[in-house]
Amino acid sequence: MNAKLKLIHVLFLLFIIFLFPVISSEANNQGNNSANNVLMSQTQLIKMVCENNFDIMYQHYDLELAIEQINKEQAIFEPKLIASYTHQDSLSPNTAEEYYDRQWQDKFQERISSYQLGISGLFPTGTLYSFNFSIDEVDNDLIDTRYPDNTESEASSNIGIQLTHPFLKNGGNKITEAKIQIAKFARDISYQAYRQKVIDIVYSALNAYWELYYTSQQYDIYKDSVQIATDLLQTYREMVEVGKVAETELFEIKSGLALRQSLLSAAHEKLKTAQNNILQLLGKSRNTDKETYYTPTDKPVFYEICDSINPVEVLDQAIMYNPRYLSGLENIKKQNIHIDYAKNQCLPELNFKATAGVKSLDKHPEMFFKNLWNDNDESWSIGVEFKLPLTGNLDSNSELRMSKIKKRQASLSFQAIKVDLENEVDNSIQRINSAKIQVDRHQENVTLKQKIMNIEMNKLEGGKSNIMEVLEKEKGLNQAKNGLLKSIVNMELSGIALRKIDGTLIERYGVEIEKENTKIDSL
Repeated sequence: MNAKLKLIHVLFLLFIIFLFPVISSEANNQGNNSANNVLMSQTQLIKMVCENNFDIMYQHYDLELAIEQINKEQAIFEPKLIASYTHQDSLSPNTAEEYYDRQWQDKFQERISSYQLGISGLFPTGTLYSFNFSIDEVDNDLIDTRYPDNTESEASSNIGIQLTHPFLKNGGNKITEAKIQIAKFARDISYQAYRQKVIDIVYSALNAYWELYYTSQQYDIYKDSVQIATDLLQTYREMVEVGKVAETELFEIKSGLALRQSLLSAAHEKLKTAQNNILQLLGKSRNTDKETYYTPTDKPVFYEICDSINPVEVLDQAIMYNPRYLSGLENIKKQNIHIDYAKNQCLPELNFKATAGVKSLDKHPEMFFKNLWNDNDESWSIGVEFKLPLTGNLDSNSELRMSKIKKRQASLSFQAIKVDLENEVDNSIQRINSAKIQVDRHQENVTLKQKIMNIEMNKLEGGKSNIMEVLEKEKGLNQAKNGLLKSIVNMELSGIALRKIDGTLIERYGVEIEKENTKIDSL
């Protein structure tokens, strides 16, 4: 009588377990004995991945290099300070002519101290400018003769400005800033490449997350199945001992238990692999982090909202946010700048040049500023300079042809990206529709298998069936539940893949990337 009560208890447990849906409300400890079991949502995983993933860090440096390239190109407008000092002391014999010119002196001694201070630079219009101030302090035998009462040197001072403005080649703001604009477009392309890398890693992280969710739920299914078979085995052992059932039925239960234990072991291996995949995304390894195990807390939700997807809206979003599409646009713009610059370099040089200055000769250097607007000598000049390669400017024309070829390449690449994007959006939506149908069919299959299981249990209670038939139906129900679980997870992954294609994946999970400082903020 005791064995019969145990059998009824096991059957009641079977009925309770399989009455509930496949998606349980909480995951267990996933077969791990570790106390460090970390509950983790999708957003928590993504935040940790964005902060610790090596591939994201590596791509981050490419974006930093592109930003630094802009700073480098903008340095062409940085003014340059020029300062110099030279001292010369010489004693040389005079020639016959110099002997008479220099008041019959056999030798000529001279000491010169030269000071120069200037600023040079480039205006956005392409104009080169230079502002210079120089002083030459000269002390020689002739000065002593000319100024017998002057015991100091003679000072020759000069202040002036020089301008060179290009009219054709290298002229204009657009050409002067061409390399800066090219660097900015290169920065934008690097930014989109960085976004694409983050999207790819987040996509991989979400796939790993839902693989962990699937394997943990699958492990629960097989664990419950093993527990049921174990309880039945214990009950039937007692029944065999009292002669209630044949020993062959005990062997059948042992065989079923061995099969379920094998499935549980395989599910446990998949679960450990899924855990290690999470660690790899976080830049860790099981050797260095043996105690941490992650338990997913989020449940699949895309099945409930998939009917609201509009293909036109998805394609519009892809045009606005997809990194590959945006990179293609930026590349075409960059090539246009290359072409404009190359066309300018094919022009001859025609430069306007102007200089203006004031010179002074005084006994003391400081007198120059005192007499600057009085009796100083002024000078100025203007002119033009023309340069034209005699063999057709081969280098610049070749560069122009290369730029046009690169522009055609960029256009073809962009068209290919656009076509691929349209096809990828359509294929992704088709996969979502197919996945939804599969979920519906699997749900229907689970419902039918559950009814079959209930009927078989009722037959067993009425003595019209045996335990092996019940275990066989339980096996079929587990397979149906596993199929439903897999289809629901695949449905979730199809939605994630769609958001990867339209470029909104990271924004939907609260990840924002700022273009200028390149930092990732997980909101």
